[in-house]
Amino acid sequence: MLLRWYAVLSFALVAAYPVLSYDARAIPFLLVTLAAVPAVLAGVRRSRVGARQPWWLLLAGLVVFQAGNLTWLWAVYGQHRLSGDGTAADLLFSVANLLMLAGAMVVVVRRGRRDIGGVIDSAIAALALGGLLWDTVLLPQLTEAGAPMARQGALFVNVLVMAGSLGALLRVSLVAAERLPAVWMLAGGLGAGLFGNLAAAMTIDSATGVRADWTNMPFMVGYVLLGCAALHSSAPRITEPGPQPRDDLSIARLTFLGIMTALIPLVGGGRVIFGLPTDGLLIAVGSAFVIPLVMIRVARVAGQRRRAESALLRMATHDALTGLPNRAACLDRLETDLTTLRAAHPATPGLAVLFTDLDGFKPVNDRLGHAAGDQLLIEVAARLRGCVREQDLVSRFGGDEFVVVCRDDDPRAAVEAICARIREMVERPLTVGGETVRIGLSVGVAFADPAVTTDDLVGRADLAMYAAKQTKSIGTLSLALA
Repeated sequence: MLLRWYAVLSFALVAAYPVLSYDARAIPFLLVTLAAVPAVLAGVRRSRVGARQPWWLLLAGLVVFQAGNLTWLWAVYGQHRLSGDGTAADLLFSVANLLMLAGAMVVVVRRGRRDIGGVIDSAIAALALGGLLWDTVLLPQLTEAGAPMARQGALFVNVLVMAGSLGALLRVSLVAAERLPAVWMLAGGLGAGLFGNLAAAMTIDSATGVRADWTNMPFMVGYVLLGCAALHSSAPRITEPGPQPRDDLSIARLTFLGIMTALIPLVGGGRVIFGLPTDGLLIAVGSAFVIPLVMIRVARVAGQRRRAESALLRMATHDALTGLPNRAACLDRLETDLTTLRAAHPATPGLAVLFTDLDGFKPVNDRLGHAAGDQLLIEVAARLRGCVREQDLVSRFGGDEFVVVCRDDDPRAAVEAICARIREMVERPLTVGGETVRIGLSVGVAFADPAVTTDDLVGRADLAMYAAKQTKSIGTLSLALA
């Protein structure tokens, strides 16, 4: 209800602005701008503590805007000049714009944290189009109107930053599965402010340097939309992260980004070709905005590729359930170690393989279910890792079979130490599926010799394991040497 009354009354004041006499127009303008302050303050109070930062920034921007408006009215309204040019209001308006844009960017960063690539792409495109608009439309108009360089520079930065922020804000609004009205209203307010800046630049009288009075209306609309965003029920959720869309840099998308990236320098170069004055400000500032964004984008793509390659490698070499190296990774490690041993110590075996098999796993799996069986395998894998040294390899060979690869100058002593720790581990019961269970381990050990192959070594350890299994009971450790 409060939002409805605020919107109706505020837009009514905006509609009344051009109807009133020139001297009376300051009243609806001040009412609209001042009313946005308590509205945004309400947005601050309704948001949780961790989500208040954008609203605080927007509120600070509004307060500074009010100071600028009052300074503007005090300095120039008595002279019937509705322009802040040349007054202290310009500085306040620039600070307020920075605060408002900072608030919008907080929303973009938090709302779009799962879509950083798309947000950067949108910002690059918006910056490039804003630079094109500046060079082809706004700069010629401002130059013809004799606008001072300080005013041109401030407007250029405002237009470029607002365009980039608007593009990013529209991106996080469009890709969200649930489109929050508060975010759309913020985007609308930013768009209205951008349009107001453009309209003000395009309507400056070259003789007087005064802009058209109706250009205050877009700014008023921006104030109203900002207040509506703060009062809407979705306002406390504007910093919630949006979805994670697929970040696919297709050929078409790369081509588009390439064109957008090259647009600003091409426009600057085109002015030189056609004999027009070179806009160094556009090239310098535009490149300062766009190039870092492109570098971040490239770095993100490279990082995503590295992470994808790492994930694929891990999937190919590790067991999905226990996280241990799988059969293929174990055999690769054995082949590498055997090759190294043959070259370094052709007559001295320094490698041992422990082939282990769980005893009592099937009854647990059948009685408690596959989920409990999986939990048991995960727990055994973790305990086996704790029984070996850092340089040893524990792998899940398949089913309930695990293989330990031990390389040492004295492999027999190393195996004895590992088996002693495994024996202690077996004596401790495990809790799976809400029940306490005991399992045993059969371990077969084979030592490498200079002529052994990988398959022979694993086969000998496997046969030793089956020999050990015939001599033990559940809940104990049985060991056999090949």
